Amino acid sequence: MFSKTKIMPSMHLFILLFVYLIVFISPAGASHLDVLNNSCVDCHRTLSPFTPEQSRFNEIRLNHIERNISCSLECHEDVIRKQATDNFQQWSDSLHSQYYVTCDACHGGNPEAETKAGAHASMKNSSDPNSTIYFKNIPDTCGKCHSDVLANFKNTMHYQRLRAESRAPSCITCHQPHTFKVLKASELTNVCSVCHNPKDNIAPPEVPNEAKQALEKQNELQDEILKAKNAVAQAKTEGMDVYTAQMDIDAAVAVMNNAPTLWHGFNLKDFDTQIQSGIDYARNAEYIASGTEPTPRAPAAGIAFVLGIFALLYFLRKR
Repeated sequence: MFSKTKIMPSMHLFILLFVYLIVFISPAGASHLDVLNNSCVDCHRTLSPFTPEQSRFNEIRLNHIERNISCSLECHEDVIRKQATDNFQQWSDSLHSQYYVTCDACHGGNPEAETKAGAHASMKNSSDPNSTIYFKNIPDTCGKCHSDVLANFKNTMHYQRLRAESRAPSCITCHQPHTFKVLKASELTNVCSVCHNPKDNIAPPEVPNEAKQALEKQNELQDEILKAKNAVAQAKTEGMDVYTAQMDIDAAVAVMNNAPTLWHGFNLKDFDTQIQSGIDYARNAEYIASGTEPTPRAPAAGIAFVLGIFALLYFLRKR
């Protein structure tokens, strides 16, 4: 008869294996990936998501279990999940996955091939100037789908520097490879400050903060559109004519939809002007629908300047 101490490690290992199969082998979004018949997806989703660091934590967990040391599965799972950098997992959670934009769209290769060699035959290393993911070629690769954004980006100093030298921002500077997430306003300052800082003097150091404020204004536009839509919906239930208000909402939404393309021109003054026009449209729609007077726009920068002057005069007078 087997002793309890010999049975328990085996049971723990069986449970661990079962959890691993469920958590890691079944990727998010697998239901729609099955219909793609894409060898990139078929192969990469079966690869282990463990990086060397993740494997180290997993070994520690196994050693704990084998030695009957109390071990929290959730604790180690959290560490592993937080450090997960598997490309397929990142892609499967991205908008590219939802729109069925698969590996070959960026990396090339043959997604219909049944072997690794066949699938990768036409692919080039990222250090090859002819590669679709060579740093200078990335905008054109992304521009195959995002043509309007590329057209705006090509008119910027960012693009000119990218063509001339290696130290310049490209698409993946802000939209990390495989996640492709859109940066929040709070995340933007650190990214822009890599170049726009007093030390490198590439451009005025206030650019990162101005860019942050611009994205915050875009968020304000989104909020104003939502309030205007709610006001129009309420007005409809009361039998009011909302035709003019709806026209203004449509104009505000058009500005919002064009914001990503406009942003990639990196003309912050123009971006601010356009977004403000959208805010004004939305506020006017809300006013028409609800009769609530729009909040007057305060010249924040001017007020801050005047207050600063008064504070300086007060300080000098005190001295």
